[in-house]
Amino acid sequence: MGDWPNNAAAVDAEWLDGVLRRNGVLSGAKIAGVAAADLGLGVGIMGEVSRLSIDYDKAEAGGPPSLISKFPTADPTNLGVARALSFYPREVAFYTKLAQYSPIRTPRLFHAELDMADHSFVLLLEDMGGATILGDQVAGLTPAQAEAAITAIGRLHGAWWGKVDTGGMDALFDFANPQYGAAVQAGYQGFLVPALSNFADCYSDYTKKTAEGLAPVAARVIKDLASGARTFLHGDYRADNLLFGPGLGDDGIAAVDWQISGRGGPLYDVAYLICNSVPTAYRQQAEKVLLRRYHDTLLQMGVEGFTYDDCWEAYRFAVLCGLFVAVFTTGGMDLGNQRGLEMVRAVARRVDAAVTELQVGDLLPR
Repeated sequence: MGDWPNNAAAVDAEWLDGVLRRNGVLSGAKIAGVAAADLGLGVGIMGEVSRLSIDYDKAEAGGPPSLISKFPTADPTNLGVARALSFYPREVAFYTKLAQYSPIRTPRLFHAELDMADHSFVLLLEDMGGATILGDQVAGLTPAQAEAAITAIGRLHGAWWGKVDTGGMDALFDFANPQYGAAVQAGYQGFLVPALSNFADCYSDYTKKTAEGLAPVAARVIKDLASGARTFLHGDYRADNLLFGPGLGDDGIAAVDWQISGRGGPLYDVAYLICNSVPTAYRQQAEKVLLRRYHDTLLQMGVEGFTYDDCWEAYRFAVLCGLFVAVFTTGGMDLGNQRGLEMVRAVARRVDAAVTELQVGDLLPR
């Protein structure tokens, strides 16, 4: 455990003042008090997310009135998953190495610390609450939000398309890492039976059969998806991790929660967004329109040698990976509260519909 508070409640004025002063945020004013309020609400399943409200002894330009803090989850089951899949080092790496270059607006980083021995960490980030609207995972994205999100992820992917295996990028997390695939497969197999049993009403017979067929080949599916066209992925690109507002750059959107980010196959993010965060009725109507918008954005970013047909086939294959999230969350993870339960039930039903309608079980490796 590093030499810093281990949760938001332990953050005091003295520690926070020292951190902001060392990072050049404060020079004159002194922090007189800090109060923490949990922002989990069913979305902070894999970590503790809080707002720190700050009082100063006098005004200072640039002194933030509030910050968002992130710490590891206190739930032992969720913490075990986060450690096994390196969630926390991945997010710290994004904010310290790549965030400043991201085409998608992200919160400003004020402070980051990580102890690789136990994956304890702290992130202090810009509070982007203000005049923004947070996406709603339960209700799903509106058509305008979905279009903005698909354009933004196309710009992110296009910016790093084919560039993630050179230079300093090769030090970042790689979805093709066989140890990662093995860890996901082991976790998936452990959660599969309780997921299909406890949430039986969320899964059709076809999806159940597909989910069972995925269990012995999950690691191969992950490797295959990450072995074609490669770029940098958000990894958890869904409604609850997106903010919308006119002050958020050209796309009017910002993305938070980068703890599943890394190098891999781009259509993972696209399928994850469309099948998890877009209401099923709208997906059925606009699926190919959204995918065409994504592909057009790639072309505008200079991507070559990747046709729309390539994009569609990679998308269908990536829909298989929607089962990982559905099974992990419905199979035994602590969901935090009622809103978390509603969220995973909505996601499971959307993934079920996409898996069944696109018949992606036919794509399972034999």
